[in-house]
Amino acid sequence: MPETGRRVCDPVPVNLAQAMKQIVPAVQDLKRRSLTQRGGETTMPPSLIALREDRVLTVVTAPRLTAVVACAQTLAIGLDPQMLVIAAQVNLPGREQSEDLPAQTAGEGMAYTTFNRDKQASLAVQRYLVREGEVSFGPPERGRPDDRTLMDELARAMSQAALDPTKVARTEDVPAQEGATPTFLPEAQGRLAIDAGTVRTAYDKVKGIGGTALFVAADGAHATRMLAAGLPQECLLGGD
Repeated sequence: MPETGRRVCDPVPVNLAQAMKQIVPAVQDLKRRSLTQRGGETTMPPSLIALREDRVLTVVTAPRLTAVVACAQTLAIGLDPQMLVIAAQVNLPGREQSEDLPAQTAGEGMAYTTFNRDKQASLAVQRYLVREGEVSFGPPERGRPDDRTLMDELARAMSQAALDPTKVARTEDVPAQEGATPTFLPEAQGRLAIDAGTVRTAYDKVKGIGGTALFVAADGAHATRMLAAGLPQECLLGGD
């Protein structure tokens, strides 16, 4: 796990705190699942999370952080998220109190690096403790990054213009003659097509190294529509 010298004592900003209510349960579940991996591995794989309309929409996980980060632009352009988050397990080094930083006890934690459409970057850290195969979590706290690489990557992704769901057409609806206007799908159907294609693209990027991309359906009807729009069955979560 990477080490970080992040500060973990400041209160979390309100906007981040609201987002964390959606993010944290998903990441905690990923961490619990990581304790039962094959070969005795217990490190949670890095994860990229997209939020839209105040809920977790897509989660991409992979064994390598670089592979997860490489999907940020794909999700930003395709899903038009309100926020992207990279969650990763970190080692928090111990240190004595100084003029700039408080004392910190060495331990493990989850680091959440976020960037939203308002171009606001944040870092939160959540300590956890594993005892007898069970994990307990402390409250998320604001962190201070000693390396802004992940924030910069998310910023670059979120600076890209998102695809327009009103400009989506089926192949058969595109006229053969040059310059003719295609028949576009209704916006709701265009949104489904873009979402399904985006998650499929992210999945193709990470599945070769043991990664996955999951779309969280709002309900059963949403799940059915996403599958009809081309979402791979293995990428569907929820909607039972």
